[in-house]
Amino acid sequence: MNNNRLLETYQKRIAVTESVYSRTHEGATMDNTRKLAIAQVIDNTAKFLNEQFNNSVGTQRADLGEWKRFCLNLTTVALPTLIAPELVIVQPMASMSGYITYVQYTAGSNKGETSRGDIFNDPFRLGKVDVNYTGAPVVEPVTLASGEESKEVTLAWTPVVGDKATFIAEDGTKSELPIVGGKVTVTASGRIAYTYDNVVIPQHDLPIVNAQIKSIPLIAKARRVAVYYSQIAAFQGKQDYGFDLGDQLAEKAVGQLSYEIDTEITDLLIANAKEDAELEFNKTLPAGVSKAEHYEGFSEIVEIGKQKIYDATKRYAPNYMLIASNVLPILTFIKGFRAASTAHINGPYLAGTLNGVKVFVTPNIEAGKFVLGVNGDDMMSSAAVYAPYMAVVPTQLLGYADGGMSQGFSTLYALEMLNADLLIAGKVVAKKQIVSTEIVGE
Repeated sequence: MNNNRLLETYQKRIAVTESVYSRTHEGATMDNTRKLAIAQVIDNTAKFLNEQFNNSVGTQRADLGEWKRFCLNLTTVALPTLIAPELVIVQPMASMSGYITYVQYTAGSNKGETSRGDIFNDPFRLGKVDVNYTGAPVVEPVTLASGEESKEVTLAWTPVVGDKATFIAEDGTKSELPIVGGKVTVTASGRIAYTYDNVVIPQHDLPIVNAQIKSIPLIAKARRVAVYYSQIAAFQGKQDYGFDLGDQLAEKAVGQLSYEIDTEITDLLIANAKEDAELEFNKTLPAGVSKAEHYEGFSEIVEIGKQKIYDATKRYAPNYMLIASNVLPILTFIKGFRAASTAHINGPYLAGTLNGVKVFVTPNIEAGKFVLGVNGDDMMSSAAVYAPYMAVVPTQLLGYADGGMSQGFSTLYALEMLNADLLIAGKVVAKKQIVSTEIVGE
């Protein structure tokens, strides 16, 4: 089923999903990518339920219809309440297993300071950039062994233009070397810069760029939970207290699955974010500085983290941050922080935005720690991928002879890291400020 047909088939459910998403995400509008993801999962769930209908022999068709509506309602409401789409790319799977396939471009030749196999480019990052790889200039590294006083080096790229090369010593000083028969003699380690003729034909060698197709496997795994209660307790709850015990337990079971999915995703991001010593903020107030003034300095730490991710990828900058709960009080003093509503909290939650970066408080991160990350609109611009196969699917409610009532709930999804370069971690500490006691003389 193509994308347009999916959206058309499940437009009423998507409308409900949009309403839930807006209510739990500060009035935000769901983009088309999220709509398609949810439509695909609803379609997977519907196919699964139809298969169960065909295999069922002990239940009335009318009851099965009610059960199917109940299952699809769970999917429609459960998916948009996850914070997963804010942190990682969501790519629904049409089967239990699949692959993320991409092309990686590497150097196929040794030329200058580029070695065969060096990554030039892939969807996750820009690799080594050698502005002279396809040009006439060549800069070759040369190393003398311990005790070696001189070394004759045959220049790799010919024909050489001119009769002199430039030797660049390790301290950056330059000197000229004569080229004799395509060779130079060096007396120290460094680099040799020269030019070869890349116009004359035939060319004995040309720089090569290789394209390699790579893939990341995705295999859906299950999370399962069951509820069990007494038929008598359910009757008492409805008659005496006015609530449906079965519905409440189902809601709690689905909430538990949702909480565990969000927590597993944040666990993965936290574990793969490399801590950087420069991203340390001391929250202890220096003498004579107000709390508001001092805490404003934390925004500079965040900007340094943004810069480091951009420098590592040359493509992306962070758009979200995971923080421990004890970091949030610092943000409330920063002018660029805008708090979000905390009416809908189930584990990790959106606390607000800091200079355009979404801030999520998560309970599974150590005190004082924060993680900056990137989540784009495709799998090549996100740190990880959450690939649901089915959101939440319950079994039929079963009643036993002793009055016990039981129902199971399952979810199937894959979760994989894509690019750890899109994550970086820092921490907030409380170190004693050192006050200078130096006395300046007259």
